[in-house]
Amino acid sequence: MMKTLKFSLMLLLIGLAMLACRLPSRPVVTEDPMAIYTQAAATVQAMVTQLAGQTAIALMTEMAQPLPATPTPMFPTPEIATFTPLPSPTPIPPLVTSPPPPPPTAIPPSGVCDLAQFVADVTIGDGTLLPSEASFTKIWRVKNIGTCTWTKNYALRFVDGADMGARKVYPFDKRVAPGELVDIAVELTAPSKAGDYRSFWMLANEEDKLFGVGAQGKSALSVRITVIKPVADYRFDLASAVCLASWKSNSGDLPCPGNSKSAAGSVILLGKPTLEDNRQENELALWTRPPKSKGSWIQGVYPAFKIKNGDHFVTEIGCLAQSPACKVTFTLQYQVPGNKVQTLGEWNEVNDGQTTLIDIDLSSLADKQVKFILTVTNNAKDGNPNAFWFVPSVRSGGVLPTKTPTPTATATVPTTPTTPVPPSPTATDTGIPTVVPLPTSTP
Repeated sequence: MMKTLKFSLMLLLIGLAMLACRLPSRPVVTEDPMAIYTQAAATVQAMVTQLAGQTAIALMTEMAQPLPATPTPMFPTPEIATFTPLPSPTPIPPLVTSPPPPPPTAIPPSGVCDLAQFVADVTIGDGTLLPSEASFTKIWRVKNIGTCTWTKNYALRFVDGADMGARKVYPFDKRVAPGELVDIAVELTAPSKAGDYRSFWMLANEEDKLFGVGAQGKSALSVRITVIKPVADYRFDLASAVCLASWKSNSGDLPCPGNSKSAAGSVILLGKPTLEDNRQENELALWTRPPKSKGSWIQGVYPAFKIKNGDHFVTEIGCLAQSPACKVTFTLQYQVPGNKVQTLGEWNEVNDGQTTLIDIDLSSLADKQVKFILTVTNNAKDGNPNAFWFVPSVRSGGVLPTKTPTPTATATVPTTPTTPVPPSPTATDTGIPTVVPLPTSTP
């Protein structure tokens, strides 16, 4: 009996000892078990390269050290001890919490009745060069972004700047619903004095209240032009009227004035051009530069002009100085509206130190409205096609004893080929005169 009791006591002591080994040396606290798992998982990911060889249970035991909170039961469940993944991931909150940014202000503001948005200058972009007293049409494209329909009782009104037209009010000729686009046109005349001019216009509603463009509708539509006074009194100066023409190349439509570095070509008005014979002139010249690829072209179509008996088309053509690889073809055409395009002449030019003077009697076209078409084609693979038309103009009388040319039949305007736009030229056009400078003061 005594032996049995001793044996039982021994088994009890051994059991208590084994039980003591299973107890944790310090309590495990999980005020928020979910947070501990999230924190532990993040730390394990950061420490995994430094603690290679340790088991996940050992890492969790290390992370589960006492925190200032209420202890949990002494025996964690097996699922907790082996870090069973949570049913759905818990996002880790940011270390620094800042208030969310305010939503962007809507344009237009909600409830604004009359409000417009400027979309584009359809004609006469800012800085367009025009001859003095030239008539032109300015067209703005705008969008109704208000909540009210613009009726025929709405109008465009002149509000400030240079007075370039007889009319100060242009009533709408149709309704424009919210969200619709409309082209608004005004007929203007360039001032007689050379300079930089601006004219400002705003819309007016049925109550004659002005509104415009911009977030608050307080900005006016404007037109800005630079007026050039021709050196001589020609009947029609195609140089100073350069931006009245529509310009394009085989790469597409071109702005006026253009960019001398554009791969699509350009047309630029020169005030003091230096020609291929190194002669510097003090009258205007058109620098017409087609793209650099062979067969590329640039073309300008001028508005109709009424020819009188005795009128001559006069110009001098060639290559600008410091363009040794210039090899181009000049083509002069005309069109009477409603009829086919006719060719007046065609000339091949290279930079050989010699220019060509052209004098064509236009008497056979007297009393007709004529659109002149100027085209330059590049004939070199990799040249600098810096071609010029020096003082292209219609004059009363010519400068050379020339005969009236017989127009060739049914000449056509070049069409745009499908060849890609050539790469931008790398050579610089050094020595080429700059564009006519803008006046220093604004009237």
